[in-house]
Parts: sequence; structure tokens; C-alpha cells
Amino acid sequence: MTKKVDPIDRKNRIVEAAFQVIYQSGFEKTTLRKIAQNAGLSLGSVQYFFPKQKDIYLFAMDVIYQRFEERMRNVEQPEEGVFEYAVRMVKQIVQVGTKEERIENDIWVKFSLMAVMNSDYQGRKDEFREINITFAKEILEMLQDNNYLDNHTNIEDSAVSLTVFVHGLVFESVIYTHLYNDQVVEKEVRAYLRKVCH
Repeated sequence: MTKKVDPIDRKNRIVEAAFQVIYQSGFEKTTLRKIAQNAGLSLGSVQYFFPKQKDIYLFAMDVIYQRFEERMRNVEQPEEGVFEYAVRMVKQIVQVGTKEERIENDIWVKFSLMAVMNSDYQGRKDEFREINITFAKEILEMLQDNNYLDNHTNIEDSAVSLTVFVHGLVFESVIYTHLYNDQVVEKEVRAYLRKVCH
């Protein structure tokens, strides 16, 4: 009797293997065969769920963003108040506390660069930027509602600036891994938000 395969578990196993291969080899050297080997599965098993390499890449990026959104939902508001809450929220985007978080940042940077040159991924890259800008707006609106920002602050422009800052910090933490730990990221986020607030 054949064991029934849980499709969710199998897809998760495949995507975790994909993360490892992409992290070690980059998108350009990643193949479905390498992912299958890393997952301990046959190529056919991987292709059953992800017929094309593009399918697994898009799924992998969706998983990263689902994890990001889940972290956002789980940020607890500290007793110290709204500013500290904003710091914690922004820090969730630049996760450097664990190897898994660093791998996610690395893959996000690699995907973004690949998407610049490959039109198949342009739409997803743009969607993710909009998600980040929306998230930045929510943080800034919260700060404004609690009198940390001037009422005349242009939230749209400030959200773009905050997104650029965060993307730059993620990029730096990937390129210069040894320079960025949780404390350094928090210090940078706190300094940025202090400049924005009055």
C-alpha cells in the first residue's frame, strides 16, 4: 500500500530545499534537479508540483512574503509606546537574528536582481514593492496619529523614503553579513525613525 503524500508538506519540503540551493548557488545555477536532490525526492516528484522552474521561484517568494506578513501580525506592542512599536515593525523586514532569516533576505535580494533582467518576474517584483510601501504607510500613519509626525508630513513620499531605507538596509545586511546583527539593525532603524519624527 502506497503512503499518501500530503501536498502541503511536500511543497514545503521542496521550497525549503529550493531556499538552500538558491542561497548556495544563486538563481542562475539552480535547477529543478538540484532542488530534487536537496529535498531527497525524484525530479518527477518536484515537477508534479512545480512543472517549471519559474513556478517554484514564484512560490518561494510568496512563502517569504507570507512569513514576513506573519511576523508583522505577531509583533506585540511594547509598554514603551508607539515609537518602540514602529521600531519593532520596521525591524521585522530586516531580519538577521537566525540563519533562516538571513537566507530569506539573501534570496529576496537575488530574486529582485533577477527580476530586473527577466520579464517573467517583473509583475511579482512590483507587487512586492507595493506591499512594502503600503506597510511603510501604515507605520507612518500610526506615528502621525500619535503625534510623532507633523500633520503636514506627506505620507506617500515618506513611505517611499522609508521603503528605500529598508531595502537598502536589507541589501547591506546581505552583502556585509558580518557587519549586521540584530542590535546594529535596531540602531539603524531607530536612528532613521528619529530623523523622521519630531
